[in-house]
Amino acid sequence: MSFNTLQFRLSALMFGFGLVLVGMSIARQYKRDVESRVQQVRIEAYQEGTRLASLAQHFFRRGLPQSADLAISYASVQPDLMLGVITDGEDIIRNATQKQWRGMSLWDSPLAISPHLIREAKKKSEGAIAEDFRSGRLTAIFPFMDVKGEMKQGLVVLEYDLKAVFAAAVNHAWHESLVQACLLSGGCLLLWSLLRLLVTERVALIVEQTRHIGPDENVAGPIPGDDELAIISKSIEEAAHRLKDSEWRFSQIASNMRDLFWVAPPDGEPIYVNKAYETLFGRPASRLMSHRWDWLKSLPREDVRPALSLLRQLRREPGEMEVALRLQVDGRTEWLRCRGFSTTRHGEEDILQVAGVAAVITAEKDMERHLLEAAENERRRIGRDLHDDVCQRLAAAQLKCGVLGASLESAKHPQAALAAMVARELAEATEVARGYARGLAPVVVGAQELPEALEDLRKFLERGFNVSCRLSCEDVSEMLKPQEAAQIYRIAQELATNAAKHGGGTWVAISLMHDRRVLRLEVANDGNTFDPGSRTRKRGMGLHLLRQRADALGAALTFQPLDVARGGTLAICEMPLAQ
Repeated sequence: MSFNTLQFRLSALMFGFGLVLVGMSIARQYKRDVESRVQQVRIEAYQEGTRLASLAQHFFRRGLPQSADLAISYASVQPDLMLGVITDGEDIIRNATQKQWRGMSLWDSPLAISPHLIREAKKKSEGAIAEDFRSGRLTAIFPFMDVKGEMKQGLVVLEYDLKAVFAAAVNHAWHESLVQACLLSGGCLLLWSLLRLLVTERVALIVEQTRHIGPDENVAGPIPGDDELAIISKSIEEAAHRLKDSEWRFSQIASNMRDLFWVAPPDGEPIYVNKAYETLFGRPASRLMSHRWDWLKSLPREDVRPALSLLRQLRREPGEMEVALRLQVDGRTEWLRCRGFSTTRHGEEDILQVAGVAAVITAEKDMERHLLEAAENERRRIGRDLHDDVCQRLAAAQLKCGVLGASLESAKHPQAALAAMVARELAEATEVARGYARGLAPVVVGAQELPEALEDLRKFLERGFNVSCRLSCEDVSEMLKPQEAAQIYRIAQELATNAAKHGGGTWVAISLMHDRRVLRLEVANDGNTFDPGSRTRKRGMGLHLLRQRADALGAALTFQPLDVARGGTLAICEMPLAQ
């Protein structure tokens, strides 16, 4: 027998609820019995006390003590009466149900009498009844006039035992509880049998029916009947047919789509991929059944970390992410755009499984690289034209203004100072134009000019944005191609300019270093922290172009917060170097 079944829980719940009702009923019955019996004893005490008080007054006046003894002996026949006494005006016991108390003071008797109660009874000249449920006693006091005792008031005191009342109520409640408990047990057993016949066995058939739901299973028929469980079973059968149809449609779509579709359940379960996996990764899909990380072998080392970061992020919280990865298969490199999203399975809300779609974007990446190269060539052309044409014209105009100013000064002309001012402004415009020309075409030959171009960038930032700029550049002349050096400069230029222009800080630091495997560009500032993943941040063209340039180099671009007073940001671009 399982204690977790609905059959047991409902029966146990009904039995427990019934026990509570039985307990409440017995408590009410016990209370009613006690109140009824106490009221009966109270009435008896009042009647007997009134009778004895009238007789005692008559017998005391006539001097008939034997008659008083006879009257109180008749009262002792009552089963609940423990002790009864008749006192004179001096509170001396003259008659009692037990002879040994005659002649004693009322206060020396075993009667539990409150002096306050006696005073109240004598003062009001009427009977008083008091109950003490803790000791199980009921005391009745009735005063009368003792004519021979100088008209003082005598007392009739009766003490009844209430313990027998309580015992009788308990006995009656016990018998009632046994009867109700037997009825409750019989009802619960009947409920148990009905639940087993109408629910448990039929639910077991429904459970067995659901276990055979699947794309490769035969759909079982519904259980017989027209009740609610039969309707549920019919609905399960219909849902199983619909699920089988949708599974067939999904398998057809997944098998024939050219993009890679994948589902990564929690650890310990195999990864699902469609047929496009073997075409793109050049590895058998059967290997994923025993080696779920086999697909990582087709990725270059630099792309393993972004791929694992995507999976870890989607494992931690629901959402969507997108990353571009490279595949190296049969000596060729293919680009994939992987869009992943988190899903939860029914009944496992705290466990996330990751699914996604990967599409080949090699042609798009080639087009972006060509566009970047064309844009760079156009920049260089504009820079050369600016340097060779505009700067030369400005220099010639400056020279002429200088000659004109010298002539006017020798002739003591009043506009000689204005001509000198125009010459100075033309010199400044020439210097600015040359700066723009160097910014547009900083690397003209190869990587040898990269440190010089970065130095010009440092001066431009200090002069144009009034910030302190530090530069640290190692020799990379033997490691980069001219196109790669140009892209590295453009990335540094965009990062540093944005930091100086929008960061709101006081310094910018540019660092270019390398080891045998990786070229590392760092741009740091002490301004506002930049978070590219923030939902409130607008997606501008600058970050998009930075990503494009980094992808063209096969580099990884990341942003990290700095531990400075205002926040700060550290941008890192890591490019793998050719062996």
